[in-house]
Amino acid sequence: MWLERLSGGGVDLVSLGSAKDHLRIIGNETDAEVEAAISAASVHLDVDADGFGGLGFPIVAQQWSSKAAGFTPRLLRLPFSRVTEVTEIRYIAPDGTPGTVPSADYLLIRRGRDALVELLPGKAWPNLIDRPDAVDLRFTAGFPDLVSVPDDIIQAAKELITYYFFSRGGDGPDGISEEVARCVDRLTRRYRRFAA
Repeated sequence: MWLERLSGGGVDLVSLGSAKDHLRIIGNETDAEVEAAISAASVHLDVDADGFGGLGFPIVAQQWSSKAAGFTPRLLRLPFSRVTEVTEIRYIAPDGTPGTVPSADYLLIRRGRDALVELLPGKAWPNLIDRPDAVDLRFTAGFPDLVSVPDDIIQAAKELITYYFFSRGGDGPDGISEEVARCVDRLTRRYRRFAA
């Protein structure tokens, strides 16, 4: 199974004006440096194009594809805690014909922070061709928009912006200081999904 981001990502979590207010900057001379710090902070908190890093989930709505050889439990337990919808489940039949599983055959359900796709009673997954990408499960994950992102995640972004703006580098394993890493962790810990 592997993930691929289809669209979304790259959203700045803090506006230039808000970041400058936080940094107490009045003029425009350092706008490029502030924008670079905003970008670095946003990238630090979001997952990358393969679904790794950050807080462990897309922050602002992104469309994803999860591909696998079959309808395995690993595929059907979606990798992010903030899945809002399954948009489509595509498959390739044994004769090579592409198909789509009817949305009336399955449900997106939540068990705690887990998001799972479950087949409804009386339904069956279709037969598949023998290849690693026989199933393509497409879904949307993340907060619906930037306005919906919780204040403590935005505050974590501002702490990172401060660090990136004033430090221009880092001494920690992720390029940030241990003190800033602890602050960001404290602000964002409740949003992470811990291993089951």
